[in-house]
Amino acid sequence: MTIQNASQQSLAERELELAMREAELNRREATLRRAEEARAEEEGSLTRASSVLDSGIEEREAALSRRERELEAMLGAVDAQRARLESVRAEYESRRTALAERTREVEAERDRLREERARQVTASFELDERERAAAAIVAAAAAAGETPIEAPAPAPDAEWWSKQLGRPLEAA
Repeated sequence: MTIQNASQQSLAERELELAMREAELNRREATLRRAEEARAEEEGSLTRASSVLDSGIEEREAALSRRERELEAMLGAVDAQRARLESVRAEYESRRTALAERTREVEAERDRLREERARQVTASFELDERERAAAAIVAAAAAAGETPIEAPAPAPDAEWWSKQLGRPLEAA
């Protein structure tokens, strides 16, 4: 926004400067015209003086119209640059919003995975605790001289499933 104000201010300053130059040139031109007319009256050739002045005026008009076209081109370039800046800003904002949304999604997934891992670790500790308790009961029974009650032999896959993360597939 400040760049736009600065460019408008500089254009306004430039136009003011051009207007001041034009006034100064008009003043000088009037002075020269009066001098030419005075000289022409003395020489009697008023037509020659007016033709010189007409060519000077035409040159000045051509320079002013050229400068006006240059200023219009500069304004067009500034407007195009402003439009391009706005489109880049809009694209930046949309990308920033998309990245923020993706960050929230990734953080939610990470939190979910942490919770799942904590459940697995807790289940693993509970399983180890049960195995130790069962081993302690068997050892206590053996120390007491009792014949330990044999627990049913686990299925061959039971040990493999207990080491896996998550639960085994259940029948639907």
